[in-house]
Amino acid sequence: MRILVTGAAGFIGGHLVTALETRGHSVVGIDRRHGTSTAEIDRLRRAIGANEPELIVHLGASCSTQFSLANPAQDFHDNALGTFNVAEAARLAGGIPVLFTSSVKVHPGEDGLIAPLGQSKAVGEQYLRLYGDLYSLPHVILRPSTVYGPGQNGTSESGWVTWFLRAFWNRQQITIHGDGTQSRDILYIDDFTALLTDIVENFDAYQGRTYEVGGGPGNELSLLDLLHAWETDTGHRPDVLHDERLPGDLQRVVTDNTGISAVRGWKPTVPWIDGVRSTLDWIGDQW
Repeated sequence: MRILVTGAAGFIGGHLVTALETRGHSVVGIDRRHGTSTAEIDRLRRAIGANEPELIVHLGASCSTQFSLANPAQDFHDNALGTFNVAEAARLAGGIPVLFTSSVKVHPGEDGLIAPLGQSKAVGEQYLRLYGDLYSLPHVILRPSTVYGPGQNGTSESGWVTWFLRAFWNRQQITIHGDGTQSRDILYIDDFTALLTDIVENFDAYQGRTYEVGGGPGNELSLLDLLHAWETDTGHRPDVLHDERLPGDLQRVVTDNTGISAVRGWKPTVPWIDGVRSTLDWIGDQW
């Protein structure tokens, strides 16, 4: 199968390209870091025309809440416009199916607000549904909770699990926005990649729906839980600074995977403690 992956140079994209190629698929990856941004529709259409994909996996995006708050125009450009362009290019190419990774941040936070990142992702979702209704464009939308694991850079702005682990390793100060009790059902990259691969290979079974996806109740982890786990394992107390909570921040995300599991039985398999330790081992191997 010929598949085009946007954001292929990113954390999830890199894992997915490897998994698809291992299973014998022909994969073309595009990424703004390599000169092809989904926000530039002419380049996107040329890439589609040259490679004639049978399916598009749209992962390319800006993923930082903090960046979106500081630069909402760029966030809109990267996410809302980028996803609109994917839908339009897929339509013009004859209705290529699109698998879109949105975000759980489309939901309002504890303060009732949605950060620009969540809004731009929601706009992308709305356009895909509109194109499904008006032009019969096949699509699947995923709203993942926190995805983490080896290969993720992790910074103070995004990828908090890996950022915390990297900061622990390097004895760097960690800034927590709020009291640290906010939690996510974190999802290990191998589990998420397995789901994406199954959707690619069985698209019709999932088609036309929006799915919440996460690690589930057994993988719920707060920021303070991760700090405590590190301190317990190593005997070192992390250097933590508390700052104001970010607007639109979600207090608790625990995904009900019933909808996605009902399609073909996918479930997360990696417990958070194993995934965190594997990620920490990978960080250690880099040094």
